[in-house]
Amino acid sequence: MTRVRTAAAAGAALLLGGLPLTGCGIKPTGVIESGDAAKVVFPDAHTKGTVYFVRSDGRLAPVPEREQPAESPVSVLMRLLIGPLDREKAAGLETRVPAPADRKPPFGLSASVFGETLEVRLPFAVAGLSETARRQLVCTAASVNPRYAVVLRGPDTSLGPAGCDLGS
Repeated sequence: MTRVRTAAAAGAALLLGGLPLTGCGIKPTGVIESGDAAKVVFPDAHTKGTVYFVRSDGRLAPVPEREQPAESPVSVLMRLLIGPLDREKAAGLETRVPAPADRKPPFGLSASVFGETLEVRLPFAVAGLSETARRQLVCTAASVNPRYAVVLRGPDTSLGPAGCDLGS
């Protein structure tokens, strides 16, 4: 009798529970095109002019300037102050650096080298910058020549010297 009950229970399970096994009601479709694949370019030791934007998790994301590599800290910092382009915004990148009051390049930026220190003069106060904004500015400026320690000088005070720390 046990074999009969087991067979009956298995048969009932297939009849009652078999419907979900036959499909969920979604009709099959062909391939749906959704555009180009994402392109991610990572800077290497020879990439000059890397702009550092911020990911949604707060970490810095390097965006190398492949089409127009920056040869000076001012040119790469101008790109940072312009902010993320549409394709970078679509990838979830943002900036924590304040927009300059003067919206015409070079935005009041200047840079000078003193020995092993790169001093960057910025058009906005630096004392109240978040740690992330400071790292964005330092890493972007240092991307042209990482051997320099960077000093951020605003109209209010100076911060640094600091090197590029890509930690969390």
